[in-house]
This record gives sequence, structure tokens and C-alpha cells, in this order.
Amino acid sequence: MKRIFYLLSLSTVLSTSACKTAKTTSGTNDKPNITGSTNLPQSYYDNARQTVAPAAGLAIATDPEYGVTQQKPICVGGITDSGARNQQSYLNALRGPGGEEISYRRRGSCCAFKTPNGIIGGMGMLDVYEVTWSGSAKPMLLYINLYDQGPQLAPVGLTLAKP
Repeated sequence: MKRIFYLLSLSTVLSTSACKTAKTTSGTNDKPNITGSTNLPQSYYDNARQTVAPAAGLAIATDPEYGVTQQKPICVGGITDSGARNQQSYLNALRGPGGEEISYRRRGSCCAFKTPNGIIGGMGMLDVYEVTWSGSAKPMLLYINLYDQGPQLAPVGLTLAKP
């Protein structure tokens, strides 16, 4: 049933990823419909924080929309072999504004887009992660594209783990 819903979502909502282009075909949507949550327990994400090495070589973004809008997602690549691990590795490299360790959880998917690296007719969906840290007033939502590769930067307001 989840697979059917996912396929229907891919075929009905179209936009274009910012990894290759920032142009959107369905207009700007500040609050996209997030669907298909995996409902994994927080312990799954906590385990990934302990077992997956943080990505190296990241820098801080200068664009305040990078990673926090569907039009400018973080591109981690790896759909065919290591997409989820690439997401976890990227997230494990992030820290709160004062260097605080973050906690993250996948909220679901949104924002279908065309990509040559996609599935089922060249389509992809962005994964939406909720990120928090000690003292954060509200969760930060990050939009991640696991189909395409691109520069991996920490969104404005976050910092990076020390190597």
C-alpha cells in the first residue's frame, strides 16, 4: 500500500530539484505536504548518529534558503546504493548554532521532481528531516535529495562537527 501511495505521489506532484536547477514547475510552496513517514523509532536515528561517520569537507552555506526550502535541497546522492547512509553521514556532520549535538528524525517525503537519477520515469522525492538541539526553540526542517549529488553545506544557522 505504501508503494502504491508513493508511486501516486510521484506521478501527481511535479517540481524540479535545486541541485541542478532552482526552477520549480508547480510554483512556490512554503509549506509542502509531507507524506509517507517511515515511523521508525528515535532509537534508529540515535544509533545512526553513533555508528555512521560524519561527512567530511563540508562548509557553511551563505544562502539562507539552502537546505531549508524545497527549491534548494541538500544533494547527497546515492539512491542506488547508499542514499540513506549518505543522508545520515551528512546529518551527523551538523551541529547546532553553538556547536550543540543535534538530534534528527525523518518526517517523510515531499516535493516530487524530475531527475535523470530518479526511479520510475526519472522521478524523485525529497526527504524531509526534522533537526533539533539543546535550546532550540523549534525544529528546523531540512530538505534532502538522495538522487543527485551537489555541494554539501551546513544550512545558515548551523555549524559543523569538529574533525
